[in-house]
Amino acid sequence: MREIPIAEVEGLLEGHVDVRRRPGAVQPLRLPFAESTFYDPFNRWVASTAAGVRLRFRTDSRSVRLTATQHLASTAVGGERRGAYDLFVDGKPFARAWGEGGALMAPTGGLTGDPAITVDLEGLPAGDKAVELWLPQAATVSITGVMLDDDARLAPAPDERPRIVFHGSSITHDMEAEGPAATWPAVASNLAGVNHLNLGWGGSCLLSGQAARIIRDQRADAIVLKLGINVHSEGQMKERVFADSTHAMISIIRERHAGTPMVVISPIFSAARDEAGSAGGPSLARMREVLSEVVKTRIAAGDGAIRYLSGLELFSAADAHLLPDDLHPNTEGYRLMGERFYEKVLSSLLP
Repeated sequence: MREIPIAEVEGLLEGHVDVRRRPGAVQPLRLPFAESTFYDPFNRWVASTAAGVRLRFRTDSRSVRLTATQHLASTAVGGERRGAYDLFVDGKPFARAWGEGGALMAPTGGLTGDPAITVDLEGLPAGDKAVELWLPQAATVSITGVMLDDDARLAPAPDERPRIVFHGSSITHDMEAEGPAATWPAVASNLAGVNHLNLGWGGSCLLSGQAARIIRDQRADAIVLKLGINVHSEGQMKERVFADSTHAMISIIRERHAGTPMVVISPIFSAARDEAGSAGGPSLARMREVLSEVVKTRIAAGDGAIRYLSGLELFSAADAHLLPDDLHPNTEGYRLMGERFYEKVLSSLLP
């Protein structure tokens, strides 16, 4: 097999914000590398995982091999396997594979195992084709090599379709989904045939100015903000601060996306949190009311490109059996969320 130079591999990446370059390796990141120390260690780690990141190219190769160092979050909800690599050929799902090797990261942060990993994908159709290899959303992946058949051709295939930027919590990051193309932003975007950037940060959607700046600076044909659940924990924001921070985030984004369609989504159902606040903060039910009022206020002020969607329209009490831990959906739950978002919003969001 012939190896693609690592500098060339970098140009094949999509769905990332920045990269970290090491000798012989490139790691896609979902935050600016130069500002990574501005984030707390947990936020920095989840934003360094590869949710929504993929390699895109055209080739006539019948096989693809990827080598990397991989740190996979070890805790799984409901026992579903994670760490998959999803392969699409000419826009259609073709294979799902798990690599050989890789290190597991315990909840305490300790690593077990050799991080080196190899993923072999074989039996691709003959002839020229568009290949898209999705990296696992629950792992950090530092790519050390991409190899094709000896005589295979390679050409970049930048994703020039309309681009949707999603931001949210673990329920947008979707570490619990079995594969990277099974997250609800991926499901919805693939149904709509659009490009997407997943800025779902597990445990770290804190309505921060840092996140708002990243979103503001992205190419975006639509923006989706799924807010609330991460600031419910420990009452991190009281109601007044929650409303103000939501307005501030939207205002920062609007500095460069004044007329970009924007959807603000409130929390999905969680029985233990729906009517109960934490440490004096609002309940999820109250957060839905506050976010609805924020959007109404901005519409009244002249923003005709913003809309509100209740999280209950994506995942309600009737779906609670798909919440193994009463907080995070399983793969089936995320699929339903993606299909519902496509039907209710994304099918008509873009011109």
